[in-house]
Amino acid sequence: MEQRYEPANPLSMPFECFEFDSSVNPFPVKDHCHYFAETILGIDGTLQVTRGAETHVIQPGELLVIPPLMHHSITSADGKTVHYGVIKHDLSQHDDTLGYAPHPRSLMLEAEQSHLSFHLSAQQVHEHGMDAMFMQCIQEYRERDFAYDLKIRSLLFLIFTALVRIWIQEGLSLQTRNTPTDPLYTITAHINRNIQESLKVEDLARHCGLSYPWFAKRFREIYGISCKEYIEKVRISKVEHYLLFTDYDLNYISQATGYADCSHMIKDFRRLKHTTPGQFRQSRKKEPLHEQESDEEKRKRVDTPEKNG
Repeated sequence: MEQRYEPANPLSMPFECFEFDSSVNPFPVKDHCHYFAETILGIDGTLQVTRGAETHVIQPGELLVIPPLMHHSITSADGKTVHYGVIKHDLSQHDDTLGYAPHPRSLMLEAEQSHLSFHLSAQQVHEHGMDAMFMQCIQEYRERDFAYDLKIRSLLFLIFTALVRIWIQEGLSLQTRNTPTDPLYTITAHINRNIQESLKVEDLARHCGLSYPWFAKRFREIYGISCKEYIEKVRISKVEHYLLFTDYDLNYISQATGYADCSHMIKDFRRLKHTTPGQFRQSRKKEPLHEQESDEEKRKRVDTPEKNG
């Protein structure tokens, strides 16, 4: 089977939550890996997931966790249609880490090395309320109401807490040392925390203790785009949130998201979102978020110029 590295997704947010229906989406999912952790919840039908050297059969209600950088593929176990939920989560951006416990990425690596449970039964999932929280994440991500990102972060922390409690019952020790992490796997968290600043790729390379050429090469290998493009995507995501959930003017938003000036922000927003900030804000006031047009639909229509955003 052909192996590939899936380009970074999610990029502008540290998570992505959705339902997958094999009757309407390209299937099977070929062997691949990515920098984020992936959690799969069976909803309908029987899944067969190859996870590293292991093969798992996932029934409805069961949950499977796939650590970062682990190759995996997904197909139907019996050739019939399957329906399942997916949460993709950048563990490096998990800001809710407890002071007395190792970082989630280190805990997951330790659990993997200790051969603890990454495939949970439907009973375990339900007893810990993980199924309800999982589906709530998907609903929040789909509707994107006020502070949806904060709510999803909270739910993800609760899901991970339930998972760690199961691992502790199986023998996981919280006294395990934090596993050294490649600085390139934590640089996204640094970028998100400091997005209001004037971030330069050269400075980020120095932050990681790497030369600019090596940093740029490795960043693209890991995340699938250049560091500059990643910063742009994060900035635009933050701009979207300001436009959707606040009444701040464009000058304030441009400063709060690290742009040198308002015109630069408008130019980048139009290039990446195929509309202007002003048009985006007005259109979102007229319809529910979950009914808004997709980026692909935006590309198909002709935008009218807007001088003042």
